[in-house]
Amino acid sequence: MGLLVFAFLTSLVGLAASQSLVLVGGGLTDGNADVWNKVIELAGGPGVARIGVFTTASSDPIGAAAYYVDMFVNTYGAASATYIPVTENSNNADDQSVVELVRQQTGFFFGGGDQLRILTALRPDGRDTLVLAALKDMLKSGAVVGGTSAGTACQSAAVMITSGSSWNALTYGAFSGGPKPLNPDYLTYDENGGLGLLTGWVTDTHFSERGREGRLIRLLQDTRDRNIGTTRGFGVDEDMALVVTDLYTRPVGTVIGSSGGVFFADVTKTIVVPSPNTFYTGVSAHYLTQDDWIDLTTGNITFATWKSALKGNEYYLNAEVSTDILSATMNRRWAVAADQFFDNRRDDSIAHLSFERNPRYEVIFDRLSGAGYGGYFPNNANKFAVSYENLQVAIHENTIA
Repeated sequence: MGLLVFAFLTSLVGLAASQSLVLVGGGLTDGNADVWNKVIELAGGPGVARIGVFTTASSDPIGAAAYYVDMFVNTYGAASATYIPVTENSNNADDQSVVELVRQQTGFFFGGGDQLRILTALRPDGRDTLVLAALKDMLKSGAVVGGTSAGTACQSAAVMITSGSSWNALTYGAFSGGPKPLNPDYLTYDENGGLGLLTGWVTDTHFSERGREGRLIRLLQDTRDRNIGTTRGFGVDEDMALVVTDLYTRPVGTVIGSSGGVFFADVTKTIVVPSPNTFYTGVSAHYLTQDDWIDLTTGNITFATWKSALKGNEYYLNAEVSTDILSATMNRRWAVAADQFFDNRRDDSIAHLSFERNPRYEVIFDRLSGAGYGGYFPNNANKFAVSYENLQVAIHENTIA
């Protein structure tokens, strides 16, 4: 009995130290042990963690829940994983029986799909349901909340992105009120915000893979003066996660995963140049890869100890120009261009172009106030990761090309 009591108290100590988010960019693979294990670790550890599974965003919530239950318990060793049966049509997010089910868990995970389904079920018209209130209580008490794709996009207290591509965002701006069925590529957002678990940042997903840098920048700029607007946001790449610890004291975000990174945008000092055309200057961008971390209060960045400054050790002679920098379909065009830019010897400024025309955009990268870091993964000497901070970005319509 004494050992059981000790184990229980030990799990509570670990849980109380959590108050964490594990924000996955979508495309979470079965074999990404770093991410799955991190959720379980922060929920108390193998054999202790009790994971409540929300598949509210899915069109097949029961089928999706069965997948996550199997992964957490049978593959990665959680003590239990339980489907929390709240959907957009269940009308049970204020039921005490579901509230009690939530209070029995040490961690939670939100699956992918459509983030608006999550808002409809758990926070209709900006009102916290009893289930959401219980989830927030558990988080403050030390639980972990994870999510992937829609399950990450919904976590912020700021405005929540619901649709859009970068070129359309820069051309037409941001629209409140949710997606526009006749124009699915328009940038839209929910003015009531997400679930409210993370303050001060807009969250986005499937990020580099779908070229969402331009749309995040435009959303931040267009909504910064709203009641729940902000000047800062980040986008998580697929099969990657940003792990936010010490959420209510001094939140720090650490990147885990090896397939990409996390993009951060800050429009605090952005200037909109008076012009008949779109013209932004002074956008500050960062891109962090595995083991880098950022103080989410100050924005200060610390690069992994296994990475070193690229300046003076660059691989490429010149930076390459992209003629499809805003592509939503050509995988990682902006990310690859920026990595190569910080790893070149000669060019401190480079102008890229969008493939789309009427208008065609010029996106200018400037690294004079920035820094690039890189290194080979500790567990893979053949794979090189590049990170950077303070890339200065200007975006304007190109009237010549």
